[in-house]
Amino acid sequence: MSGAISRVWDRFAHWLIDARHATYGLALMRIGMGSMTFVILALYLPHFSYTFGAGSRWGEALFRDSAVNNYLWPIPVLFSREDPDPVQLAKILVLMAVAVVYALGWRMRIVSPLFVVLWLGFTSLDPVVTNTGHYQTFRIFLIFLLLADTSYRWSLDARRRARQITDGGSVTDGLRLGQWSVPTWFPVLSNNIAVLLVGYQLCVIYVTSALWKLQGATWISGVAAYYPLQIEELTLLPWLNHLAWQITPAVFIASWLSVYGQLLFPLMLVTRPTRIVGLVLVTGMHASIAILLGLPWFSLMMILGDMIFIRDVTWERCIRWLRARVGRRVQEVEPALV
Repeated sequence: MSGAISRVWDRFAHWLIDARHATYGLALMRIGMGSMTFVILALYLPHFSYTFGAGSRWGEALFRDSAVNNYLWPIPVLFSREDPDPVQLAKILVLMAVAVVYALGWRMRIVSPLFVVLWLGFTSLDPVVTNTGHYQTFRIFLIFLLLADTSYRWSLDARRRARQITDGGSVTDGLRLGQWSVPTWFPVLSNNIAVLLVGYQLCVIYVTSALWKLQGATWISGVAAYYPLQIEELTLLPWLNHLAWQITPAVFIASWLSVYGQLLFPLMLVTRPTRIVGLVLVTGMHASIAILLGLPWFSLMMILGDMIFIRDVTWERCIRWLRARVGRRVQEVEPALV
């Protein structure tokens, strides 16, 4: 028994410090979260005063006792409810610019903590809006990603490192302060701890959601999925919702798959075949929520997080296949252009 425990511990220790994991999934989270922030803020801009500016005084009684008021300095002073609208607008535009840089993955050792601090400061303006729903998961993921090397793939930082290597230079993982440097294994460990934290948070969300659903009969009977499909405020494509709620077996099966797919999701991660099934189930569930219930940001946030469960070797295999496919198409098109 002790030998088995020792072998498992050794494998886990090697997994933690031998190589970075989920580098492509973390890159997608960085790109998606930065892009989401930019788009969401852009959608708020036309009427930002009523939500985050001088016109938002209507909600002051609701967020006067919010936990966001207890953020550590300097987060509370970055965005102030007392700022006039022009100043507030300028700060929001700065946050949008930082979000773009974050998505591009440029100088992430500086930009990543800056983005987190600015976003936390921004959410303190109106926690009625930004302290609920997917924003909570968004904030947790952002903090976890401070530990990760999100710019290892598909980023300007990765492009700069590749250029340095091509020019004969060297790239070091560790931070250096004078004569003292961080061990090269430490950034790898930090990255993999971030992967574990994101994965743990996703599993907690899925399992607790399933347990809440199982406390009543509405999900088991399909009622919980049937009635929301008919709510006009949550409808993006009325004809599609109308079609969906009329197919009773589909609503019933989707309800069961949603509950038990979430409940068993952590167990499905153990083996590759079941992991594929689990990812297909939860991704399909979130895509359905985005399209049929008009909740795209929540769904996108969860799908981005789920990407860490896809191994780097799988991403690389897909990239090679796409390159071969595109290259073949280019070769087929070139003779026609001559």
